[in-house]
Amino acid sequence: MDEDSAGVTVRGAKMLGTSTIMANEILVANLQPLKPGEENLALSFAVPMATKGLKILSRKSYEAAATSQFDNPISGRFDENDALVYFDDVKVPWDRVFVYRDTDMCRAQFHDTLGHTFQNYQAQIRLSVKIRFLAGVARRLAETIGIAAMPAVREELGWIAAQAAMVEAMVCGMEAAGHVQDGYFVPNKHFMYAAQVLTQELYPRIVDKIRGLAGGALIMLPSSERDWADPELAQIIAKTQHSPVAEPRDRVKFLKLAWDAIGSEFGSRHTQYEMFYAGARYVSCGHSYRTYDWDAAGALVDLLLRGSDFEGSVMP
Repeated sequence: MDEDSAGVTVRGAKMLGTSTIMANEILVANLQPLKPGEENLALSFAVPMATKGLKILSRKSYEAAATSQFDNPISGRFDENDALVYFDDVKVPWDRVFVYRDTDMCRAQFHDTLGHTFQNYQAQIRLSVKIRFLAGVARRLAETIGIAAMPAVREELGWIAAQAAMVEAMVCGMEAAGHVQDGYFVPNKHFMYAAQVLTQELYPRIVDKIRGLAGGALIMLPSSERDWADPELAQIIAKTQHSPVAEPRDRVKFLKLAWDAIGSEFGSRHTQYEMFYAGARYVSCGHSYRTYDWDAAGALVDLLLRGSDFEGSVMP
């Protein structure tokens, strides 16, 4: 990183550029706090995507690779493409620079403002809808393959339902325990970070539960909807894709959706994303540690200790 009277010259790479391929401008900043000695990384700015030297290295598009909406019902419509953003001597004018070589200001940009709070608040709302969707997939899966009445299956579905309700309840809780700050209603920050810590582990567990319910049903599927065009193949599919609640084609259509949600490249990307979008586990746990009311918890300990002072006598 160099500077002159015209601005800053930036070299290096940045992640995670979700949907940058569709953006007009890009904001470059640091969500995770930096420490003293990392001043060369303490930079925040915004530039147009057409800026000279700015290059986008996109991952494979799951939408482009989808064969049809029947075979890829989710990834064929809802892929948000991720990319690595590379700066090859990009010149950023001074009037486009927000923070320069100031680690504390990089932190303050998101953590002293409400930026980090509102960003992660909406993320928990988004996640609560995704978990509810997965709960719906789990129940429909059990019904489709004819195992919904089994006590062991209902136990698993009950666990998934409880987790979905917990995520929604935590969103309601962070709203109910919120407060007004600078004219804006702000959700409870600790409840929000606590939800992040819990759901980083929860999402892959729910995916694993659904895989367990599915067994081999998600593996033995026709290669694509084109198989139905062959009369002989269509007859075999009709004989082998039985369901107590759906016609063979509807059974295959749903199972294709379930696989796209939890097992395809698209589904696997979402599992990885939910585990790490907020940072590594120690980062989200650090936010939870920082925002918890430790004084109130410690006061309960002190209260009990005061009631058990040794006075040289034995309790009757």
